[in-house]
Amino acid sequence: SDFIEHFSESDMVALRMAEVFPPLEDGDTETAMPWDFNNEFDCTKLAVYFEVHCTEKDGQPVHPESVEKLKDQGSAMRFYESSRALKGDEGPEMSTVARCLERKHLHKQRKAWKKRHRSLWAKPDPCPVVRVHPAVTLKDVLKDERMVVPNFLVTFMMFPEEHPAHIAFLKERRCLGVLEQN
Repeated sequence: SDFIEHFSESDMVALRMAEVFPPLEDGDTETAMPWDFNNEFDCTKLAVYFEVHCTEKDGQPVHPESVEKLKDQGSAMRFYESSRALKGDEGPEMSTVARCLERKHLHKQRKAWKKRHRSLWAKPDPCPVVRVHPAVTLKDVLKDERMVVPNFLVTFMMFPEEHPAHIAFLKERRCLGVLEQN
């Protein structure tokens, strides 16, 4: 996985894809990535997706390993402050309090899931996905009502178009459509 530190809302996805996975130049037969033995990771040949998290209806339990939707600004601020406290930014006492609160929340989440599904082994269906057209900007993606940003990180999944992993991914997950430029 790669991390792009500076991604302006006005930048097209294609621009950042070209930085991470540059297109092959005329006459080149190998991509710039030493791990790309089959030379498949060329930005012009990649399919880009984002996951549609939180498809549970209100009141239904969320699997402990799934992304839980923050319902309002207050819950987002509590999540942010808890994250800071867990990192130790607020001191060791607050870190201990935050850890206890998170354990309690996780316990309640597990209990609700087990009550409904009788086991933690019962996993939710894989999240559906939306394909992203490369000409779309990050702002377009963030404005899409299906997009949920887990842990304050926008996450895209990229596959070479004809790769078996891409085909298997689409068999496993329902694609809700293509997000195109407005």
